[in-house]
Amino acid sequence: MEPISLAELVRYTWKYSDFYRKFWEQHGFNPEKDFHGDNNLEKIPILTKEDLLSVPLKHRSILRSRDCHYFLDISSGTTKRPLVILKPYHAMSPYFRFIENLDKGLRSSCLILRPPTYATAFLGAGLQGQYFPLGSLISLGNTNDLIFSAYLAKETETDWLMARPSDAVRFATILEQQGYPPSNIMSLYITGEPLTLAAISLLKRLYPNATTLYVYAMTEGPSSMGLRSSLCATLDVISPSAYHLDTHNFFFEAVNGLSVVTALHKMPTPLIRYSTGDRIIIKDDVECSCGFPKGTIGIIGPRAGEKSYKIGGYTFQTEEIRRVLQKLSDLVTGDFTLQIEQVADSARLLNLLHFVIRPVNNPTPFLTQIIAEILEQELYVASSQLLGDAIRQGLIKPIEIGYDTAFKGCSILPPTEIMKPFHNTEKNAIGK
Repeated sequence: MEPISLAELVRYTWKYSDFYRKFWEQHGFNPEKDFHGDNNLEKIPILTKEDLLSVPLKHRSILRSRDCHYFLDISSGTTKRPLVILKPYHAMSPYFRFIENLDKGLRSSCLILRPPTYATAFLGAGLQGQYFPLGSLISLGNTNDLIFSAYLAKETETDWLMARPSDAVRFATILEQQGYPPSNIMSLYITGEPLTLAAISLLKRLYPNATTLYVYAMTEGPSSMGLRSSLCATLDVISPSAYHLDTHNFFFEAVNGLSVVTALHKMPTPLIRYSTGDRIIIKDDVECSCGFPKGTIGIIGPRAGEKSYKIGGYTFQTEEIRRVLQKLSDLVTGDFTLQIEQVADSARLLNLLHFVIRPVNNPTPFLTQIIAEILEQELYVASSQLLGDAIRQGLIKPIEIGYDTAFKGCSILPPTEIMKPFHNTEKNAIGK
């Protein structure tokens, strides 16, 4: 499970992957002629998620070994076609080893509080990658039944919890109510949603004894591309989306401001110059308060051109919002901006939504009321949950609506704190 050289990876892929051979030939790249070492990395064509989705899973996977199992890993599903990847293991990143050495293997019972479709690879590939100590207990919770999941946690004396930040926050209250204090949790493994400072502060307060690992991007690669922990006060100051990059298992590039990664493993679908679509700022030689050796970090922004955003347990999609606004086409156009912020309120993590909409005529308080009502009654923010339901449950604040008579287009903006480093980059670029 140790990484291999880039040259070995390219030769392996050229020899065994019909998908890559065809893709490279279409882009005029022949490794036997054009690749002679790491310095030729930029000659390799960039691969996108759309390229992978253009062929069935079987046709882009190299399944040569009958000595292992393959586990399905699935992207977060913010698009209509989530990417499915096969992997035989999760390679353990140096930062995970660093944190594991700090807690001295105290993890003995893990509860995976994730939907089964997303837990499969973490469980199976994690076992192969030796993430779980021998003798430990492993159980699967139910994100739709937190009371039952808390019962499992109490029965198994869970000390290691894997969950999305929003689920972990909600789960803390349920654990307390079921007589199993969240202070019993010694390790938190957080994945599946963008991080905010509100989420970080709540998790530290609700799970006071836990060392928390925050994970960036596990689906496509052989391990998480980036990790940070609750010990990373230095990264907190830089951005809640700053991570220690796993330069042991990946090459990272910033191409036109976007993250391009090469995973140095013989995975069923190798990743060679794969564009994640995520905005990224790469910084070298960063020394962090957590004590991890000075190294490379990545500040991760939202995906370029993304038509949806997933945060706080909810997904906001431009197509869905336009569908609802179409019902008021005589009052508003389909042009809008949705700015999402996240705040901590007591033991709750709340989304704040501020819509700026282009009206057909002069806006009035009555128009604002009509728009708010139709959005609450018609806008789905989860597969079977309306915006109004989430507001009544106290997980989303009542929406704020403003107007801009000149605005054109549709956009969903992530929390300001996530975009701030990228605004600074754009200003510096203009100044130069």
